[in-house]
Order: sequence, then C-alpha cells, then structure tokens
Amino acid sequence: MAANPALVNVQGVMTPAPFQGETLALRREGVEFLVDGLRTESGKWQAKGALWLSDVRMVFVAAGPVGRDGLQAFDIPLAYVSHDKFNQPVFGCNHLSGKVWPAAEGGGPAGTLPPHDYKIWFTNGGVGTLLPLYYRFIRAAAVALQQASRGQPASPTTASAPSAPQMPSSLVATAIVDPSDPSKIFLTQPVDESRRLPSTPVYASNYGTDEKYEPM
Repeated sequence: MAANPALVNVQGVMTPAPFQGETLALRREGVEFLVDGLRTESGKWQAKGALWLSDVRMVFVAAGPVGRDGLQAFDIPLAYVSHDKFNQPVFGCNHLSGKVWPAAEGGGPAGTLPPHDYKIWFTNGGVGTLLPLYYRFIRAAAVALQQASRGQPASPTTASAPSAPQMPSSLVATAIVDPSDPSKIFLTQPVDESRRLPSTPVYASNYGTDEKYEPM
C-alpha cells in the first residue's frame, strides 16, 4: 500500500502512471473508498472517485481537489492483498473488502506494522466485468509469490495463474463484458509509452519469505 502514487493527466483524467510492463486493464467510476490506519486526523481516509485495475495493483483516485489531508490516490499492490472478499449486503452497495500490507519500512506480514483494512463500494451498476479480471490478476500475484518462495524470479507483472496462461493484455481483450457494469476496459493503453515510470515494481530480495514490498 502506498499513498499518492504517481499520476498523469490524460485528456483531463487523472490516471496512474504505469510501471514498465504494467497493463492498465480498466477504470471504474462511481466508487467510494475507505482505508484505515493512516496518519490523518481521523486515522482513516474516505473519498469518492474512480478505481483503476491493472495486472499488478489497484489504484483509487479521488474525484475533485485534494483535501486538507493531502491525499489524492491510493495504490494497493495485488501481491499485498489478503482476506479480500466481495460482499453483497441486503441493504447497501456491493463492495470489496480486505487487508493490504503497508509498503513502508517494517511492513509485510513479518514486519511490525499492521495491515490496513479497506473497503471499495460500487455505488452504481454491476461488477460482472471487473470481478473476473480482478480475481485472475489476484491469482497471478499469488503464483508469483509461490514462485518467489521456491527461489524462482518473482514477477507479478508477467506471472500467470495455471488456469490463465494468457498475458494480461490477452485477458483484457477476452474479458467478459457485463452490460450492467460501467467499467471501461482498455484494449489499448490510455497512457503514452513516453509517460510510463522508468522502473518496474521493485520487490525486495526476500519477497515470498515475508512479502515485504520495497517502497516506490
């Protein structure tokens, strides 16, 4: 988890600056986000905006100007997500909930910092397009973790689950389209190659042992 990841303005839309090799899969408007355990007055941050899903992370970008807390976006590495669950309450909006380990020093399951609890509410429309891609990418991150624990190179960007051998771009191109899901799928990348970040997500040498994620 990292606060305020790099963003770029693409035709008036604040967009996560992708890493080298990262595939931005979709953007979902009409989302409300809540995360706790922060150094804000209330100890949490809640905002409305858009959720971006890539093959290595989720990024929530708040709508409107930056508030007093200075927060505009949150980065959730898929390899750091645990206890994630899709909830369908009788009353209220469908939402994803889970825990994500902080990326700061001392983070990770073997660190001293506790994970952050988060919730992502989908306030309008279905999730039949978003959820299948999310679970495919989550499984790929888990495979990368298993490979790292066996001493193999850990690369969540290119890892693929046994049941999904395609590259991320192929998964996006063949994604299920749910007419009730307003998510926008990107068949071509929305950010010009020249505006990508110069690096890939950097995992510590002990990634797969204590899951520590190097701060970016």
